[in-house]
Amino acid sequence: MKLWYSTTSPYARKVLAVIQHHQLQHQIELLLATSGLDKNSPHNQDNPLGRLPALQLKTGEWLYNSSLIAEYLDQLGARPSLYGKDEQRWQMLRLHYLADGILENEISIIPEKHSRPQSEWWKERHEQIFQRTEKSLFELQKTIDAFGEDLNIGTLNAVCTIDFLLFRDNWTYASKHAVIAPLKLWAERMNARYACLNETSPK
Repeated sequence: MKLWYSTTSPYARKVLAVIQHHQLQHQIELLLATSGLDKNSPHNQDNPLGRLPALQLKTGEWLYNSSLIAEYLDQLGARPSLYGKDEQRWQMLRLHYLADGILENEISIIPEKHSRPQSEWWKERHEQIFQRTEKSLFELQKTIDAFGEDLNIGTLNAVCTIDFLLFRDNWTYASKHAVIAPLKLWAERMNARYACLNETSPK
């Protein structure tokens, strides 16, 4: 199998952390894409959607979405599943997709901030996203409390989200959110406790 990934993508980090957790490195060739937007990048030649991460199976088929890739790889792993069972599974997935939603909101406006002068920004939209993230982080904090420092797909993705928001603070203004301090401390403890998170932190 082949995985196209980026070291700064929180979606790719989620997949890489699952790979590390289940020790699947020997089964997957990791292919680093230096720029997701570069049309000449090899991943844009091989990968029809040109999105990261993308997993090519031994059959040649592609899996594109990070959540699909992560769950597929979790099924291949010999260690206990990160997805839990029954009602616990749904609570884990609830946290997972709450974190994903925060990322989707924030990442939707980053290209504009990255490529356009500030005078051309859609500032009302940016303020709306900031307010949505503010509310969502409070909800994230409450949901995390139910799991403590246990590792599952929800807490794993929450760490990826918190770290990304802070890593891109110049675009997300994450440090201005009221609840970011305790979330940052929790993420730091998770990174210190689990090698799969520590070894995949954004660079």
